[in-house]
Amino acid sequence: MSAPSQRTKRKNKKKYFQAPKKQKSGILESGLRGFLITGNNEHKCVKEAYNLLNEYADEIYGNETQTNDKSALRDLDLEAQLAKEIEDVKCQQRRFQQVYTNVKDVIFIKTTLSDPTALVESIFDSIIQTGKRKTRFIQKLKPVVLTCKAFEDDIRKSLDEYLLSFLNDEKNVCLTYNIDCKIRYNSNTSSSHIKWYVRKSVEKSAPKWTPSLIDPDIMIFAHVLCTSCCISVLKNYTVYKKYNLSEVANLGSKMYQKTENVATEASAVDIPTEINTKSVEIHAEGNPATVEISAEAVADPAAVDI
Repeated sequence: MSAPSQRTKRKNKKKYFQAPKKQKSGILESGLRGFLITGNNEHKCVKEAYNLLNEYADEIYGNETQTNDKSALRDLDLEAQLAKEIEDVKCQQRRFQQVYTNVKDVIFIKTTLSDPTALVESIFDSIIQTGKRKTRFIQKLKPVVLTCKAFEDDIRKSLDEYLLSFLNDEKNVCLTYNIDCKIRYNSNTSSSHIKWYVRKSVEKSAPKWTPSLIDPDIMIFAHVLCTSCCISVLKNYTVYKKYNLSEVANLGSKMYQKTENVATEASAVDIPTEINTKSVEIHAEGNPATVEISAEAVADPAAVDI
């Protein structure tokens, strides 16, 4: 008998396994505050945003990292110290943390700060004063005061609660406002509906506010991303070029260059340190007289006493 042929044996099929995808740290949901960022390169925009926000937050609020109480840890054994440090790391919330919007080139970074608007205003004011471009890939940076579901009841309820606290400041009682909206990846609603929801909430909570289409004091901007709505209450909307970092940097550089030119021209003016006097002969009623007039008097003839 011949040996069994190798061709008759069935070969096992190759199996392919897909590596599990990295779990995302968080998604956009209701009840968040933060910053909405648009740009061309999402990965590099996130890196720029972290650097920019941390730079100004450290100047205003201090460094985020705090030293632990080492004296309390000394009383514990090594295992207890390690367990406590691990628990502290798990419970610690970063000041700025990206959450995913599921929209291309639109980034949301949540924050633990109570007022993200103040931080963004300080960034834009600094860029206007110095004229320095802080970012390369970020186009717009807007503070978001609240997030909710993109439905009428959720928008009106969330905005009513925010406006009540916003109106505690007397400066915000009588203002002019305008409403704008941008919808991405949501075909169940329209800009006109979102604007109507916001306007009804403003009329209820801030009855002294008046609408204005030309340079309003407040711009209420509603960003609808999939099923979530991010609401921004923006001041200086025209001055900050619709919160466009690149355009504000161009404006700041021009203003800074004008200031430098004025300072250069002022330093180039030659101001005499010595006052030269000149003798002027004046004939009055046929009697000649000689009067000494200083340079200051020449500049101001009314100061000459004859």
